[in-house]
Amino acid sequence: MFQIGEISKISQVSLRMLRYYDKNNIFKPRIVNGENGYRYYTADQLDDLYRIVELRDLGFSVAEIGELINCDDRKSYIAAIEKKYHELEQEIADRRSMLGRLNAIRSELESATEKVRPDISIVLKGIPDKNVISYRKRVANYFCEGEMWQEFGLLLSGSGQSFSNECFSLYHDLDYREEDVDIELCAVIDKPVVSIPEGLIHRQVIGCENAASIIVKGPYENISPAYREFAFFLEKHREYKMGGPNRQICHVSEIDTDNPEEYITELLIPLIKIE
Repeated sequence: MFQIGEISKISQVSLRMLRYYDKNNIFKPRIVNGENGYRYYTADQLDDLYRIVELRDLGFSVAEIGELINCDDRKSYIAAIEKKYHELEQEIADRRSMLGRLNAIRSELESATEKVRPDISIVLKGIPDKNVISYRKRVANYFCEGEMWQEFGLLLSGSGQSFSNECFSLYHDLDYREEDVDIELCAVIDKPVVSIPEGLIHRQVIGCENAASIIVKGPYENISPAYREFAFFLEKHREYKMGGPNRQICHVSEIDTDNPEEYITELLIPLIKIE
């Protein structure tokens, strides 16, 4: 057997972390001397310790590591690894997007030329009532919407319901949220309801007489400048103010093309006419 200092040298894990893992019931000594409190470990425990260190380096929390180390269900273990894999994929995609934006800012500053404004058009139009089946929940942030669409699609596929090609998102929060976002996904129904899978609802989304329709071409990063243009639009048309949840329709998205420059997104912002 090895004392804690010896196992620390062999495993290259600090005494502080070994005590921390012991305290959190993640990696405990094989024997603890009842008289002096000395901890003793065995060589066959090193595999567990190396796995703990590996999971920590891969971004798993202490609570998650504890669950995995004590998990006897291989499928649950694999599912947790898959979840972390997809989280890292999303993080890498987000980082690449940030690199692209940084590069654009650098190029703009180096060229000392005026930034080209995205091709954005704003028109007023009415929105008719829509008969939909919808999927609504609160999620961590706006980036979770893609995962929601995947969940929604799986639920819809087993419904036997006929749908039109029109789908849209509704954002129910009155303000912009960095977390805890209320999103509703809607699929427009073109025939009477046959059945509604559990977790979905059938309802009518009420339209409005006036809405600002904003067509955004190119990557989703162009949506923020679109809202800026909408601010100028509201200042010019002071007879209107915003009212009701915003809608977002992806006419051309990552489902249709691998080139973000070909995306076409429509923002629909309901307006109330000021008396």
